Amino acid sequence: MWLPPFVEELRREENRPKLWAGIWTGYLIVVGFGLLAAAAVVFEISPYGREFGLIVATKVAINTLCLVALARRWRLALELMTLNITADVLCMTAGVYYTGGPGSMLIAVYVIEVAVMALLSNLGTTLLTAGGIVALYGTMCVLVWQGVLPPTQHLAAGPMEGWHVILYLVFASFAIGVPTIFTSRIMRRLRDREQALEARTAELIEAGKQKSVFLASVTHELRTPIHGVQGMAELIASGVYGPVGDKQREAAGTIKRNAQALLHLIDDLLSLVKADVGRLEVRWTPVALREVGEQVTGSVQWMLTTKHLRLEVDVDDATVESDRRLLGHILVNLVANAAKFTPERGVVRIRAGRRGDRFTLAVEDTGIGIPDDKYQAIFEAFRQLDAGDERTYGGVGLGLALVKRLSDLLGGSVRVESVVGKGSVFTVELPAQAPPVRALEAAS
Repeated sequence: MWLPPFVEELRREENRPKLWAGIWTGYLIVVGFGLLAAAAVVFEISPYGREFGLIVATKVAINTLCLVALARRWRLALELMTLNITADVLCMTAGVYYTGGPGSMLIAVYVIEVAVMALLSNLGTTLLTAGGIVALYGTMCVLVWQGVLPPTQHLAAGPMEGWHVILYLVFASFAIGVPTIFTSRIMRRLRDREQALEARTAELIEAGKQKSVFLASVTHELRTPIHGVQGMAELIASGVYGPVGDKQREAAGTIKRNAQALLHLIDDLLSLVKADVGRLEVRWTPVALREVGEQVTGSVQWMLTTKHLRLEVDVDDATVESDRRLLGHILVNLVANAAKFTPERGVVRIRAGRRGDRFTLAVEDTGIGIPDDKYQAIFEAFRQLDAGDERTYGGVGLGLALVKRLSDLLGGSVRVESVVGKGSVFTVELPAQAPPVRALEAAS
């Protein structure tokens, strides 16, 4: 079709009421010009009564044709409506010309057309109509200036009389009232949509909070049976229930490792939910980086041994003010992420150190690397690089999202540097001292 997409949009069934409203608005314009033509003849306020009559007849004919096309659902109904809008602008420009040309007070009728289009169509159609108005009015001005069109008389060009005041007031009421009505309808519609959107947003926020509370409760309850599974695996491996062979001991160890992995996942989910609902508190205390490194090294060995990964640790003997629990959580998740995406017999390095009023935690791996365009996506919850039904790597996409949330909570930031096929470096930079407000809270 030759119509632009934003006009084709009006062909949809839900826009038919707008097209019908355009028909009745067209007849409203006819009434206005008809009264002007009648006044020109009866009161002799303009010598162009015949011309105004021709404008009215043209507009009535095209508007009625559009009415029939819309009622009978003709295939070219929208094209005829476009022609009708064009006729509106042409008739208005002709009316402006026959009431004084470029300086006519009838120029206000253009505002009516733009207001109608803004209410009944879309932004593209409104801008197109406004552009057509400017083009036709400009053409008329140039033609009058160059003498191609002869100058015309203003309405009631002679001495002003009392009934002229009435005429001007009627015209002003029409020119101001109609745009006001349509603009008010636009504003009312926008206000209704804004209120509905605010109500819906409030519902979604409340639903999100309820979901977070539910997830927090569920994940908390899941910890108890998992601890039970770990305990039973340890008892079986220790021989409490009878002699244990090497295969049984190995199976018990596998059960314990899988339960520990599941417990780690639940802890991540619980921390993420608490961070979302603002229930994860920061406990500012002096923290020795070397102790955090040793603690994390001990807890992540089981992740590394299954793939025969070598762990290298380089941690400064420095003390900072932070939350030991959250720092450990950040490092464990970074190491778990590195272990997941590093092939067997690769290397994972942990580095930590203080530089002035900041300190960094960094985890480097020799894994698969990350494409440049995925740097932001990997920090979103439940997003993974190998998304799909047949994924090469496990996990649900919580680890890095939690690292980002905890880093923000501690007043720091996280960045990544990576080369596809060679590995990645995740660096968390944090303040070495508690913020003044938090420091006062911790001391009280």
